[in-house]
Amino acid sequence: MQDKKILGLHKDKVHLVSYCPDWVKEFKKEKEILQKILGAIALQIEHVGSTSIPGLSAKPILDIAVAVENIETLAKLIPVLTKAGYDVLNSIENKGEILARKGNTENRTHYIHIEVIGSTYWNDHILFRDYLLKHPEYIKQYENLKESLAVQFQVDRKQYTSAKNEFIQSILKLATDEIVK
Repeated sequence: MQDKKILGLHKDKVHLVSYCPDWVKEFKKEKEILQKILGAIALQIEHVGSTSIPGLSAKPILDIAVAVENIETLAKLIPVLTKAGYDVLNSIENKGEILARKGNTENRTHYIHIEVIGSTYWNDHILFRDYLLKHPEYIKQYENLKESLAVQFQVDRKQYTSAKNEFIQSILKLATDEIVK
């Protein structure tokens, strides 16, 4: 299941590869780039998504969450990120984030989610990652689900992502319940 290249996948395709320790190095490289571009505007830069979970197979695309202070900052970052070469999707009104994509449609390598710190999207990214890291018994369940869905939705990334939602929501509930205890 291991692919030779470390990162990159067509924007619509679903193809999982075995966990690659080099994803951590790639995250650190991209974090440095983002810190130079965004400076103090970036309150936190976190490696999230499946590539941040050791042992979990994933699409070879890094997900990175960048926290900013408020929603007004998001719109100001669109031209900055576009000038830096990212393909930017404005999802401020429906998701409260902007998504900066790196790589062309044939070979996406990074998804940078710029979100307001403390927002639902920010919290969910961090909670999901941290809960799986603390509870590795759920990693194999998630991997089995992802592998099954990858076969079913090989060329329909939106359906693949949507089909994972029930599992993700169950993990977020467990994580929230654990915090409340």
